[in-house]
Amino acid sequence: MIMRIALFGGTFDPVHLGHVNAAKEVLSQNLVDEVWFIPVYWHAFKENFSITALEHRKKMIELAIEGETGLKVLDFNENPTYTLDTIEKAKKVHPGNEFFWLMGTNLVEEFSSWERPEIVLQEVKLILFPVPGSEGQKSELIDSSNPIRVEGNAIDLSSTVVREKLLKGLPVDGLLPEKGLEYLKENGLYKGSD
Repeated sequence: MIMRIALFGGTFDPVHLGHVNAAKEVLSQNLVDEVWFIPVYWHAFKENFSITALEHRKKMIELAIEGETGLKVLDFNENPTYTLDTIEKAKKVHPGNEFFWLMGTNLVEEFSSWERPEIVLQEVKLILFPVPGSEGQKSELIDSSNPIRVEGNAIDLSSTVVREKLLKGLPVDGLLPEKGLEYLKENGLYKGSD
């Protein structure tokens, strides 16, 4: 049976309710059969940025989606890779499925600077989830590919904001999945220097 699978790549540092909400919304609208979270080993646009260890980010995703039908976490990024490499690997490891790439509208303008974006669009159809403040972002390349634009309740939230709050010792209630919050506290993640 051919499955429709949305690949959802990102740093997820940490995964937050906006990420989980986007994945669940795509499923609830029957756009795909499954959403696969794929935490990246590194981020090409955040080279001078310290990223939490992959094993911690992956575990927080697993906890965030535990018990959610149709949501999975995969680790295709043993080494630094680009989006196209991830897509090609997914197709090779899981042949015979139809793949999509799920991303927030906040990434639209940077998409043309991704590694071989034209090929990405030949390999997958984009699913764009609304991110507040990025509604006006434009890309002729993306627009010409006729992406699927999700109508959903966008959550005005970013991992950067969550990290900054955590580093300052501010509350993040309602921003992170509860089990992910417990995990990061138990493991001493995102603590500021005193």
